[in-house]
Amino acid sequence: MTRQERAIETRRRLLVGAAKVFDERGYAAASINEIQERSGITKGAMYFHFKSKEEIARGVMTAQTEVPIEVGDSTASPMQQVIDFTHELAHRLRTDVLFRASIRLTVEQRMFQPDDSGMYNWWLSAFTLDLARAQGASELREELVPEDVAASVVGCFTGIQILSYVTCGHRDLHQRLTRWWQQMLPGIATPEAAAAALPAGSRKFGQVDQA
Repeated sequence: MTRQERAIETRRRLLVGAAKVFDERGYAAASINEIQERSGITKGAMYFHFKSKEEIARGVMTAQTEVPIEVGDSTASPMQQVIDFTHELAHRLRTDVLFRASIRLTVEQRMFQPDDSGMYNWWLSAFTLDLARAQGASELREELVPEDVAASVVGCFTGIQILSYVTCGHRDLHQRLTRWWQQMLPGIATPEAAAAALPAGSRKFGQVDQA
């Protein structure tokens, strides 16, 4: 392993260790000593990559957009891909601590930096693009504005995942999303697209996600 590869691996270990602490405790209660211990790296290595807890938190948040999200069925209709996208996010929240911590820190970010809408804008742009494709395929009602629908999807998903987290640790997140899409689709999709859509998503996430 080259020096550059070791540095990349060390940074990854640090971010994953930090994510576990932030996920369990939140930003305010997390200590930099615990982050270092959970990462299994030296303090020198930690401070080489990040100078403070604030920088580490920003690194975890940035990781949210660095990992590509793969939606299950690339041949699905554009509206179905929007639905699948939310279920893929739910899957990541349940299985990927780095992603889960980055979402929590995005909500808590005012504790360590001025309000920054960059992460939310990233999600809004991604959903707007997919919803514009759905409208072009006559699946999103033509009188609706994709940007406005995207804002509703992002806002509702954020609220649903927080409610699921505080009530049962995200165990029912897919089920809550499915019920929400069943209510949402008649208002945003054309009748044909709403009838053809699968609110539960077209991808199977495994028994652990559906339990």
